[in-house]
Amino acid sequence: MQRFLIEFRMKTIKVFVDWCGKNYAAYIIDHRIHATSIVVTAKTREELEQKIQEALQFHIEECIADGDQMPKWAAEGAYTLDVEPRMSALLHEVQSYITLAALSRATGIKHAQLSHYANAVSEPKPLQRQRIVAGIHKIGQACIAFA
Repeated sequence: MQRFLIEFRMKTIKVFVDWCGKNYAAYIIDHRIHATSIVVTAKTREELEQKIQEALQFHIEECIADGDQMPKWAAEGAYTLDVEPRMSALLHEVQSYITLAALSRATGIKHAQLSHYANAVSEPKPLQRQRIVAGIHKIGQACIAFA
């Protein structure tokens, strides 16, 4: 019974999201579905999510039409997208509400380093990412407590 349940779980396809100066960019690299690079750009996250879903469906349909082997779960649409914003996209999104200077004070990370992350010059290591996310939460909680 357990094996049966495992076989029918939805598969997850990872989508990475970056901020590229004037647009969001999303990309999928997943060799299970012959996706070496599916890339879309958009001005808003909502538009980006719609475009990446359409591009993925188109990719799967075209692979099948070309006779490529496609996993049954992909051909049947039995997957979910796991959207992972890279730090540039995350910081772009929160800069509508907080400044990098405020985030620097909340995290203890230098403003210049946060700027590098925001401009996709570099990507923080996992512990540094956790500090940034915790700093965003700290600022949000302080705003809620004040209201």
